Amino acid sequence: MRIRRAVDTDRPAIARLHTASWQDTYRSILPDSLLDERLPAIMSERWANQAIGLSDAVLIAEDEGGILGFAASWDVDPVYIDNLHVAAEARSRGIGRLLLAETARHFLANGAKGALLHVVAANRRARALYLALGGRPAGVEDKDLYGTSVANERIIWPDLAVLLERASGR
Repeated sequence: MRIRRAVDTDRPAIARLHTASWQDTYRSILPDSLLDERLPAIMSERWANQAIGLSDAVLIAEDEGGILGFAASWDVDPVYIDNLHVAAEARSRGIGRLLLAETARHFLANGAKGALLHVVAANRRARALYLALGGRPAGVEDKDLYGTSVANERIIWPDLAVLLERASGR
């Protein structure tokens, strides 16, 4: 397995993985009509048009069989970790940790200090990962996910070095 920066030709595969991850993870949270009927087109359009700056980090984890996961983070202050998704068949192999470690490494090299993300509050698996990697809970707020209001918890890393250390297993 290797981690690399995404290129434009990865966009359709990212959209498919993003869709499949939501369909699996949010089945009891979001309406089936959104997940099954509208979401593939939403994600396809989103990733076809997503602006990705030179200092942003959209990273792919792949093996010979294709993309196993991706992380997308934006160079703002603090860094915004927008997405982390791992294919269902590749979960619990440390891929999310590796993607977050590379994300932290990228932004630390560019002078960033901290990061934040929002996780669907009911996504206990993801929340547990973020807390194990040194993230701190910073409040819950409702977010609109394509027409459905869903509680999201804000997780912060005041020091990206903590995320890198914990995600790297050091």
